[in-house]
Amino acid sequence: RWMPLAAASLPDHAAATILDRLEQAKRPLIVTSYAGRNKDAVPEIVALAETLGIGVLESVPSAMNFPADHPLYQGNQWNDPRQNEALAEADCILVIDSDVPWIPTVSRPDPAAAIFHIDVDPLKEQMPLWHIDAQLSIRADAGTALKQLNDALESRPLDQRAVEERTAHYVAKSRARLAALEAREAKSAGIITPEYLVACVRRHVDAETIVLNEGITNYGVVCDHIRMARPGSIFASGGGSLGWNGGAAIGAKLAAPDKTIVALTGDGSYLFSQPSSVHWIARKYKTPFLQIVFNNHGWKAPRFSALAVHPDGYASRANDLDLSFDPPPDYSAIAAAAGGAHARKVERPEEVEEAVAAAFDVVRKEGRAAVLDVWVN
Repeated sequence: RWMPLAAASLPDHAAATILDRLEQAKRPLIVTSYAGRNKDAVPEIVALAETLGIGVLESVPSAMNFPADHPLYQGNQWNDPRQNEALAEADCILVIDSDVPWIPTVSRPDPAAAIFHIDVDPLKEQMPLWHIDAQLSIRADAGTALKQLNDALESRPLDQRAVEERTAHYVAKSRARLAALEAREAKSAGIITPEYLVACVRRHVDAETIVLNEGITNYGVVCDHIRMARPGSIFASGGGSLGWNGGAAIGAKLAAPDKTIVALTGDGSYLFSQPSSVHWIARKYKTPFLQIVFNNHGWKAPRFSALAVHPDGYASRANDLDLSFDPPPDYSAIAAAAGGAHARKVERPEEVEEAVAAAFDVVRKEGRAAVLDVWVN
């Protein structure tokens, strides 16, 4: 028999050390990327944040780690070329299960911040260059460690005025962030914005929906505007390769046949997913899913990468880096030809809501895959 390994826990002294600093902090912050792979860890993060008034920031998230509609949620960060405000003001940071808690050349904590690190792999043994200035790093299961922290809190007297002040600060930040996001969801004249597209998808997402995010340059847009709040409701690959979403959608449907699976993908990652094979397999094994292609007519990510490393280099001045898909392939027709999928090209904003609703109906009522090729600005 092959039994699962027992979950590792915090050493005896660790809970008190971490809680002491979190309680003393003015701006404590939790940073995580994939603690939510363990569904039991999510309510423990919520409980810890609510008890002590801690803000929660997701960094390059590959799971639903903290409810996006929670007032202590401070959003998610990717490779944005700017300093994250919550990270900058934090004076005590608890990093839980994260390979990239921040990118120090662009966005980093205050050097004086106390950092604690709990991770299934705190040494990042397969990464030759990895380090954060943690004063305590612990190999432990996130759900187990967080429960230990919450259990220890039950017997500790708390400064409720300090907790209320911290909570009020993060709630105000969260509300301002949400208002800014909602403003970006408005329908624009003549163009389809990724924000508007994801907002239209969100209206059809229910408690029986799993979202797979391979939006690439729209990773953050998907997280910001799909606003998942249930453990196990959204996943990303967690790796650096592209083309994951198609096979992942089939696997998700096989694992959860009663769920509606929605894969949100860039046009380049759609091609990398081998869509002809994916949709042939989806029909053969009866694993229908909705796939929405963010068609921006080319490789946007390589341009961003070049500008991030060489902001004043040749790429910043060149009119053409030979990254376009022009004319673009008929993405949805590939799926129709290979697997009989419902296929539709969406080029105008007034088409989006009806097209999304119809595609969900095909998947849920007809048991057939659907692909929307959406031309986004």
